[in-house]
Amino acid sequence: MGFGNYVINDQVVKTLLETRVVNQNFTWEVANNTNFGVEGTLFNDKVAFEFDYFVNNRSRILIPKTGSTPSSAGIDGKLPPENLGKLQNKGWEFKLSYDGNHNDFRYSVSVNGGYAKNKIKYWNEISGAPSYQHTTGMPYQSFLVYQYDGVFKDQAEIDANTLDYSPITTTLRPGDMKFKDVNNDNVINVDDRLRTEKVQRPWFTGGASVNLGYKAFDLTLLFQGAMGGLQLVGLTESGDIGNYLKYDYDRRWTIDNPSSEYPRLTNRNNAYYTNTGQAGINNYFLKNNDYLRLKNIELGYNLPETIGSKLGLSSFRVYVNGLNLLTFSKIKVWDPESTSTSGQYYPQTKILNAGIRVAF
Repeated sequence: MGFGNYVINDQVVKTLLETRVVNQNFTWEVANNTNFGVEGTLFNDKVAFEFDYFVNNRSRILIPKTGSTPSSAGIDGKLPPENLGKLQNKGWEFKLSYDGNHNDFRYSVSVNGGYAKNKIKYWNEISGAPSYQHTTGMPYQSFLVYQYDGVFKDQAEIDANTLDYSPITTTLRPGDMKFKDVNNDNVINVDDRLRTEKVQRPWFTGGASVNLGYKAFDLTLLFQGAMGGLQLVGLTESGDIGNYLKYDYDRRWTIDNPSSEYPRLTNRNNAYYTNTGQAGINNYFLKNNDYLRLKNIELGYNLPETIGSKLGLSSFRVYVNGLNLLTFSKIKVWDPESTSTSGQYYPQTKILNAGIRVAF
């Protein structure tokens, strides 16, 4: 509902109006789940395992019917969502652990992970859109991006260019991005965007823990990682109100360094290839966010009780530990776990601790 004004009997009065058409057929979303699981132990409980497989089919999902309703109809923003969407999510999870010892040496290793991928079974597609841009059959929230094809190295390359860029820019300059003509019509426009198989969420997440002990010493390590996702990286507010990423600054196109791979820097979004309203959503800025991180490591020594009791101590421990000490990732500019496209987030910190715990 909304409010407006109308003249009645020469007076302006407040009116109440419907801003959206009513859908009287709203109903519940339906989920059909199938799960299969197995777990057990082997070798006198030294090895333990768990495995689960699942399929989740959802239907009657509320989605807007804006795809098949052109904006020229004047009602696309007033239509209610309808129970039309269908989505399938399937995957598996596992856990495997091993515990053992040999004389004074103790060890325990555990690995776990999960894979999940969804697929849209039905969506209200945009009428007239190329089939390769449809969301049906693709993961939910997949990217629709222009295809980066290098950089105009100099004016000679611009003069030799035969593609029409006028739908996205009126001016080409040395250092600007090139894009692929996906549909081979010699025009760069919205029809040259492709939908990605990957989304921001990784397909696989997992971790591993290692616990080792020898007499009074112990060592614990915790790893975590993910793979199969994409992160939109680099659309920062650099220029008038912010700094540039060092990664981009060091590699940028300049007159003295006419790169054919890295574009010139822009002031915020004043170029077509950084403006999301033009061609800023392109796969140059899409980065693989796979990573493996040493999340936690601790080395400690516990004073044996036979010695501690003589000193009047019930326990005595010396330790050193660290958080986020190592990260292996192809994203070099910021944290691969971040979901920010502009770098505006609080980064994870590396922490080193050392301490003593005493109990009497």
